[in-house]
Amino acid sequence: MIKSVSLLFRNPELSPEEFRAYWEDVHAPLVKKLLPGLIHYSGSFPVQGAKQSPHGGAFECDGIVELGWPDAATMNRDMNSPEFNSPEREASSARLMDLSKTRIRLVEEVKVDLD
Repeated sequence: MIKSVSLLFRNPELSPEEFRAYWEDVHAPLVKKLLPGLIHYSGSFPVQGAKQSPHGGAFECDGIVELGWPDAATMNRDMNSPEFNSPEREASSARLMDLSKTRIRLVEEVKVDLD
């Protein structure tokens, strides 16, 4: 699976709670509708009050989002489509996050057998 892993930083006009609620209730359903080739979509958000790991400091982002496709061709088709690059989706992204801080990395997932 080819994945886009994004480190999201919330729009400073939103509280952390508003950021997560907007992502869950508005932005994620919109993105899901506009990317028909997706086979994986998840969001991860900081646990408030969680103890720091002994292996490093705090990870200072407001969310991590993973989008997954079966192959690079499907990802490229979806991400370059007029539907995904619509003014509606772009406005939703701008409402949700500080786009100047967002970081995206394309990765290939390797599953580890847990049996």
